[in-house]
Amino acid sequence: MRYIKVLLLACLIFLALVFFFQNQNILATKMELKLDLFFIPPMTSISLPFYFLVICAFFVGVLLALSLLVWDRLQLSARLLKSKWKVQSLSSKLAKAERLLNRTPKPSWFTRLRNFFSAEEAKPVLPSDDGQKSVDTVAKTVPQAQKEAVKVEAPKEAVAPSEAAASVKAEQPA
Repeated sequence: MRYIKVLLLACLIFLALVFFFQNQNILATKMELKLDLFFIPPMTSISLPFYFLVICAFFVGVLLALSLLVWDRLQLSARLLKSKWKVQSLSSKLAKAERLLNRTPKPSWFTRLRNFFSAEEAKPVLPSDDGQKSVDTVAKTVPQAQKEAVKVEAPKEAVAPSEAAASVKAEQPA
């Protein structure tokens, strides 16, 4: 597509040059521009060649087209930014609604930080039939193992310290 654009631009420049060379006598004629309004005195410009007026009109048209393109680009960028803000706002509202539906409290920053670092440390790859488990399976088993490690069974009966020491000595092999 880029090559087609360059080819069309080269053809346009070639035709413009041919036009100017073939009509040199007519385009070289001098012209005066007049502005005659009813409430101000008439104004005239200095004598200018016609080709100069054609070239000036072309560049004014180019500048107007570029300014409209820039304005459209800025307007589209602003609309995109506004849409991104709206999407972010709606996604946060959706997350809040999901938390309310699940009735799970929002975790504190300390809990999220602890979960992040504990998940990073405890992601070993466990061997299976083909030698490795998927990351999802490992991520599910790690919290279960942590819960089991944290469990501490409370004694069913209160035991005096002297009886506890005697039972520890009795359990140890000699």
